[in-house]
Amino acid sequence: MKLCAKRYILIFSLIFTCFLLFAQGAPQGGGMGPGPGAGGPEAPGAPGSGKPGEPGQFPHPLPPPPPKDSDKSMKYRGNRTYTDNLPLRINQTECLRKDGEFVSLGILFNKSINPRSVRPGTILINNKPLPPHTRFAFNKKGDTVKIFLPMNSNTFKLKIFKIRSFDGSEIDPVELLIEVQSNYRS
Repeated sequence: MKLCAKRYILIFSLIFTCFLLFAQGAPQGGGMGPGPGAGGPEAPGAPGSGKPGEPGQFPHPLPPPPPKDSDKSMKYRGNRTYTDNLPLRINQTECLRKDGEFVSLGILFNKSINPRSVRPGTILINNKPLPPHTRFAFNKKGDTVKIFLPMNSNTFKLKIFKIRSFDGSEIDPVELLIEVQSNYRS
């Protein structure tokens, strides 16, 4: 009985291997829709349709790629494509002193902003652009940006302009007087 079972397994594996070796590939374009072997007429322009020189589009041409924003970046994460007809504005700012001469500046917007629009030249501190090596940190939703800056004074002027949201709306130039708060609680 064991010998018979082994023979059946060997024969089955040989047949299966031959089937894999001699199987025909799927038609170009994914093999969906009518075409050769599907019981229907061949799609126009499909490979083997008998019309040489026509581009092979089986069964339909590819859809156009999704739209890109003006910076040629794709829409990032589902919640960053929030589109509302409200103007972009700042909801809240927070500035905390860290380690003596450094401050952490947090800016909360009313909707998600495009991180590519936030550059050292779009945020001015006391009418001077941020240093070129400034790093920006964004939260997951994309509506808050944090900046770590060297700052000795307890107040400064913050000017923000040319920052865009993902729906393309640009913030109107804003100038704020920011007070640095102590990070230490008494």
